This record gives sequence, C-alpha cells and structure tokens, in this order.
Amino acid sequence: MNIQRIRIILIFSALCIILLIVILVKKDITKDTDFNPMITTAKETVKVDFNTPLTKLDESVTTLEEYRGKVLIINFWASWCGPCQQEAPHLKAFYDNMPDNVELLAINITSSEIRKNIEKFIDLYDLKFPIFLDLDKSLEKSFKVLTYPTTIIVDANGILKYTIKGPINEKQLKKLVTNL
Repeated sequence: MNIQRIRIILIFSALCIILLIVILVKKDITKDTDFNPMITTAKETVKVDFNTPLTKLDESVTTLEEYRGKVLIINFWASWCGPCQQEAPHLKAFYDNMPDNVELLAINITSSEIRKNIEKFIDLYDLKFPIFLDLDKSLEKSFKVLTYPTTIIVDANGILKYTIKGPINEKQLKKLVTNL
C-alpha cells in the first residue's frame, strides 16, 4: 500500500511539473511585445509606428523615425533560408539603383542565428543596406512574420501598402514602389 501511495504522489508530481512547463512555454510563445509597430487608425488604415526600436549590427539602437518621409521596404530574412539566399542579389541590385525617396531595411531573425553566419551572408552578397537584428523576435512577432523572407512596404506617410511573403526580385520591387 505504501508503494502505491508513492507511485500516485510521483505521478501527480510529474503531471504538475509538466503542466507548469506547458504554462511557461505557452506564456513565452504568446507573450506580447512592449510595442506594436503597426497601428490601425480610425480610418482603418494600417500605419507603421515610427517609434519602433531597431537594433543595429553593433547592437546600438535607433528607431524607424530615422527613415520617416521615405518609402520603407522592410525585409525579414535569415542566412539559413534558401529563398532569402536567392532573394539577396535582387535586394542588392535594387538597393544599388533605388530612388532617393526609398529606404531598404533588412531585419535578421537573430534569435535563431549565429552572428558569424549573419556576417558571412552580408559579405557573401556584398549587402550595403541597413541591417538590423531581431534579438528577441519581438519585431517578427509584432509584424506577424510567419515565413521567410517576408517584405513589408509602407509609403512615405507610414501607411502599409504591401506584405509579400516569399522572395521578391528587383523588377517586382521597382514596380511596387514606383507609384508610392
């Protein structure tokens, strides 16, 4: 009888531990960020919040405010992502010839990246546009990025115009920003 009681206590304890782990993991996965970079206005338009913080490669911080007044192309990528690798030369070609009223910003989903791989990717494709780190996945979650690459385009007033899931090429980018 003593052995049965010990077994029941052990099983109950194990279930409690599993339940606590599930609660903690669920809380971490669904945790809200401190900000929402996309705001829905009274007129039901979606705008970018220019106070959204961005972490540079040297881990200093800036905000989207630095790019206010320009059409923003915000690209989420990872060095291990095959479609991101295919897309990189197109982003470089677009950036090298883009209009003055446009800025291309690349955000690496850093929480699952090794810093050395990010730097190798940048060097391999000779990327010169601003690249930022999403150290805690807060930008990825806030922008609701589910696939890589994902490109978000907002006009000079910060209004969301396009969300492209999957790779994009130079010709498509030129077409999308031409009238913005």
